[in-house]
Amino acid sequence: MSRRRAALAVLAAIVLTGGTATYGVITADRPQVESVETEWGTVTDERTEVETRIGVDEPLVLRAGDAAADVSYTVSVNDIVLASERDNRVRLDETGRAVTVSTWIDNDEIPAWWASHVNRNETTTVRVEPDVVTTYGGIRLPADGAAQERTVRTDLLEPLRTNQTRRFRAYDRTVLVVDETDAEWGTATENRTPIDASATVTNPTGLPVPITEIGYTVRLNGIVVGEGVAADQTVIPAGSTRTIDAGAAIDNAELDDWWVTHLRNDETSNLTVEFDATLEYAGIRRTVPLEFLSYDRTFRTDLLGSADANEAESASDRDDQRERVRRPN
Repeated sequence: MSRRRAALAVLAAIVLTGGTATYGVITADRPQVESVETEWGTVTDERTEVETRIGVDEPLVLRAGDAAADVSYTVSVNDIVLASERDNRVRLDETGRAVTVSTWIDNDEIPAWWASHVNRNETTTVRVEPDVVTTYGGIRLPADGAAQERTVRTDLLEPLRTNQTRRFRAYDRTVLVVDETDAEWGTATENRTPIDASATVTNPTGLPVPITEIGYTVRLNGIVVGEGVAADQTVIPAGSTRTIDAGAAIDNAELDDWWVTHLRNDETSNLTVEFDATLEYAGIRRTVPLEFLSYDRTFRTDLLGSADANEAESASDRDDQRERVRRPN
């Protein structure tokens, strides 16, 4: 064999060996998304930041040379996309095992989510879908993704669903005995969320009880999100039982202001619904609170699961601390 042919054979062997080694690195060390941690960032009156830390397993390719990742992800609630982002040339953070990206939600999107939450029996499914694509040596290596999904439920009208007997007093006497109260959501839109409340009452007196008007006020964290007239004039005849229907509504245009307080209060809110009635009894008109229809309820959402994660981390830290205490020196 000539020297030229021998040299070509050696060169081919080196190229094949090197190519196989490179392929092995690409195949074995292709990054995988092993964790997704999402939490709220900066909250302003107009928009809300979502911060996402994507943990990468086997990130050798991302460490090599000028390798970087193109990261895209979406945050959706009940199939409504609240945020969508794509960051190019994202580098690993100081830990060497994660990339961190952020995007913004327009607070004007909150009424659409709220309506979907109410219409789905107060249920929200939150889905965060990351996608990491690494460019290395001109080759695109999509990472195996891991979507994050959680379901959040509330039961805001539960306090009104009761058959507990209560007495309603006015004019220094019992004028109504409340046998049952109930409430349901009407069909919510992006503009309005109806609340259909009712009370079954008995008039134990010998005179009819005329109710000239029932008014209502709805607050979330002290912010008035609905007010108006819940029912027009009605009369409860002496010794009879009647059902009083009272329709309230949340003005969803006010929910973006509430949203800011909700997040700043660790996703905790207090819903207050107050009804009052204007009564005319024995020629005297008086406006009194309808305590049997009024209520308040505290609720928490934790849409991104960050509170649960923090609680789990704190619990893990406590376990580690107890283990160190038990471990002999």
